[in-house]
Amino acid sequence: MFVFYPTYLYFTTAITTAIIKYMTLNFFIQKHQNRLKNVLYLRYDHNGFKVLFSTKTTVESNQLNWITNQGRKKINNTKPLNKKFIGHHRVNKDLNEQYSHILDIIYNAKKLGDLNPKTVKEMYERIHSQSEVQTIIEGIDVMISKYRNELSESTVKNYDNNLRHNITSYNELKKKDHKLLDLNKDFELDFKSYLIGQGKAKSTVGNQIKYLKSLCAKLKKLDIEVNEAVFSFERFNSNKSIFYLSETELKRLRSSNPKSKKLEEQKDIFIFQCYTGFRISDLNRFNVHMISEDRRFIKTRAYKTDEQIHIPILPEAFDILEKYNFKLPFIAEHKYNKAIKTFLKELKFDRIIESENAAPLHEVCTSHTARKTFHSYAINTLHLSATEVSKITGTSPETINKHYAGADIEEIARKMRG
Repeated sequence: MFVFYPTYLYFTTAITTAIIKYMTLNFFIQKHQNRLKNVLYLRYDHNGFKVLFSTKTTVESNQLNWITNQGRKKINNTKPLNKKFIGHHRVNKDLNEQYSHILDIIYNAKKLGDLNPKTVKEMYERIHSQSEVQTIIEGIDVMISKYRNELSESTVKNYDNNLRHNITSYNELKKKDHKLLDLNKDFELDFKSYLIGQGKAKSTVGNQIKYLKSLCAKLKKLDIEVNEAVFSFERFNSNKSIFYLSETELKRLRSSNPKSKKLEEQKDIFIFQCYTGFRISDLNRFNVHMISEDRRFIKTRAYKTDEQIHIPILPEAFDILEKYNFKLPFIAEHKYNKAIKTFLKELKFDRIIESENAAPLHEVCTSHTARKTFHSYAINTLHLSATEVSKITGTSPETINKHYAGADIEEIARKMRG
């Protein structure tokens, strides 16, 4: 059963003002019996003939933006998905690009004098020939479009957010759009080194390698050429550790004064993170417009998960905002992580982190340590429940209970002393 409501589209060119009559291009869903989710398509109709273009997106009816046109219900072509669809911002953008792309093909077909839907579909498929997929980012796009219905939402996020973000950042640093054939041993070593330099835990680096190998395995099944060397990439054998600053260390850091103004700024940003739980990807997007009118909350959409988050502004975080007139100093992520290590070393934060090869805190601390510190502070000092902290940060209550609840040794000691 198709849900489809047509609206006529008109084209005007510099050569002619002729109207393309009897053609429509609209989003619609194909409903399947005994299936909660339906496939979202684009359908092009002309003179009684039609073709389908799959968006590779499965939806529930209540995840679509419905509008009424002349008393008839249809899906909004400009913004098909609503907030109930996880990642609706990114997916709506992709859907709109596909819609516009098909319109461009129809326009080119008109210039050739052949608007037959079959011709338009053939032109579309030639442009999107899998043999033209070369870069890692293009590979991610193809893999998600082909396998979205088979993958869980969390797995899609791992590819579409995490791996895409890390590859894009690496490409920007190297000033090169890396290709699937570039995935050799040199790439493996350099990419791992880059991620470690960004403060990523060995387990996180290992996961990125796992996703790369899985990506290439799926692309290979689609007859897309990849460098076979990628399948010999090795993950780190890591004893993953969870460490963070204690409440005492937080107080000491707030009262400390690094020697340079630049390090003072980076210390303040780090403290702001410790009292908000911001990821670095959200920190770099922060602006005054995210603050509620009563200045009690920061309201934004998390870049990693695309979920709405409301973060209560603690007094320590508000002090930092006031100090910089609500405009935090910006710094690139890799420079920020280096600055964190520098000011912590200067301030002699040298507590040994045993599970990180007995390294001092200042050597292993990164921007993500600040987020972990917030989890511990919220649980052990503010005495929030795991569910409440999860509501603020998006981290699951299970993870919070496992790694942070009652894990602050100083808090345990205070309780034992009464």
